[in-house]
Amino acid sequence: MQQEHLLSFGSSNDYHFGPRPAQQRYAIMQLFEVEHIGRRRLGLLRDILLNRYPQVDADQLAVDCGVKSDWSMASRDENGSMQAVLRVMHTLRRGAVPDIALQLGDSAQITDSGLLGYAVLTAPTVLQAARMTSHALSSSNYLLRNKIVVKEQYASSVFSVTSRARPHREMLMEMSMLAVWRCIQSIVPSGRASTPAEVHFSHPAPDYAARYEELFGCPVYFNRAHDVLITPSTLIHQRIPSGNTALIRSLSTELRELLGDGYRGSGIAARVRRALVENPQSCAFSLTGTAAQLNMHPRSLRRYLADQGHSFREVCQEARMALAKQYLSNTQMPVKAIALQLGYRHSNNFTRAFAEYFGETPEAARRREFADQDASANPAR
Repeated sequence: MQQEHLLSFGSSNDYHFGPRPAQQRYAIMQLFEVEHIGRRRLGLLRDILLNRYPQVDADQLAVDCGVKSDWSMASRDENGSMQAVLRVMHTLRRGAVPDIALQLGDSAQITDSGLLGYAVLTAPTVLQAARMTSHALSSSNYLLRNKIVVKEQYASSVFSVTSRARPHREMLMEMSMLAVWRCIQSIVPSGRASTPAEVHFSHPAPDYAARYEELFGCPVYFNRAHDVLITPSTLIHQRIPSGNTALIRSLSTELRELLGDGYRGSGIAARVRRALVENPQSCAFSLTGTAAQLNMHPRSLRRYLADQGHSFREVCQEARMALAKQYLSNTQMPVKAIALQLGYRHSNNFTRAFAEYFGETPEAARRREFADQDASANPAR
């Protein structure tokens, strides 16, 4: 029996979000990721309330749950936006909107995950996307975990929560399992036409149980031993198509802001950099692939770059290293996964190229970035 991990997204609980001592060196990066997702979730909650539940006093709810009046982030900075999301959902579940967790999960998009979402969309296969997402979860403060067991016909994605998340288990499972499925649908070729074989939940069937089958599009069972998404095993081995242009461009626009001015303008070098960021699978970080993406002959691309004082190798390496730096600084992706994401067949080749470019190994750069971020966040130390 082969065991792997499938795409997963989790949440914090209402009361504690601080890192355990063993996690201290990852704290700054984790909070960046979680805060980004939390703010996106708050925006989705606001939209759901305004569009579907005008009778709910969203302004008062924001005050009660520690959310800024525009729902952009938590107003209690020490608690964080993801915790504010859980407070809002807990309040709504007890009153006007009992199925709010399902509605929020249904509204989830892969773009909510920022740089990690970009990495998922540009991964070669669903399995590769799953591995790096699972690693990010296992190294983070998210309280939801999962693994996938692949058999001949079906893949079972088994979800669990940590002990601290148990008071919110049902709410987390509703939101996160549906969000996971929506994100999977966004990267597989069949899209929303894809459905699980069946879904199991360990909690009893709620009054709105019919909504589960409506949203998942398959049989849903309650009071089971585990919380499980069961899908055809062929799903996780599918290649992720490079045609998710709108989603990739949405995420790569944010990424280009981080990467700087070299990705703006109409010059040939900027066009090559944008092509490498927006279509890494098609370009394959090669002259031939990038020229085809830009609808020109490889010799023409080489000549145009030379006329501007560039070589393709130089521009490609700049883009690769800029992406590598962002992955190391802002995601939990392991170095081996980053290497594969950037077109290196062997992680040793990536480590060597990174060290030649920056003068330090990827692991050393990540440690230094953590130390710099920690010093900035705690100047009194």
